[in-house]
Amino acid sequence: MLGSFNHGSMANALPQAIGAQCAYPGRQVISMSGDGGLAMLLGDLLTLTQYDLPIKVLVFDNSALGMVKLEMETGGFPDYQTDLKNPNFAKLAEAIGMMGVRIENPADLTSGLKKALQHSGPALIDVVTDANALSIPSHADRAQAVGFALAMGKLVLSGHIDEVVATIEGNIRHAGEALDSL
Repeated sequence: MLGSFNHGSMANALPQAIGAQCAYPGRQVISMSGDGGLAMLLGDLLTLTQYDLPIKVLVFDNSALGMVKLEMETGGFPDYQTDLKNPNFAKLAEAIGMMGVRIENPADLTSGLKKALQHSGPALIDVVTDANALSIPSHADRAQAVGFALAMGKLVLSGHIDEVVATIEGNIRHAGEALDSL
């Protein structure tokens, strides 16, 4: 497993996957990217088709710079300019000669992943996720919780209560689903 896990780096997954695939051509390589990171280096998808690298690109598509948004909120600031207008990444992949799979319903996740993994060439799996689902950092502390609460309060006071309600509802729903699966 390769990654840049401590520095908040973006757009490193696909270039690292290309390097890994070139170093180990007989192994299955999977790149896992956020939509913002992938969008920064969309040109690298052309490299996959140019060299027919059988990399599978899994995109977590929440139409936001999710970790940047969370860092802002845990710092006590409402997010600013973190929303993205994404294309349908699966159709984009197909337009350049890759297999594209778009998953909008969680029930289709297993079949979509199997379809892409069984494909012999490069494939992109565009997994649409809930933009309001919180990504909990591995080392959450009290200061981050206080900062997040402060950011939510600022959103309410600035007339964006709808964002706060959507965040609460989405995370209650996800917590309930997680408990149901236990």
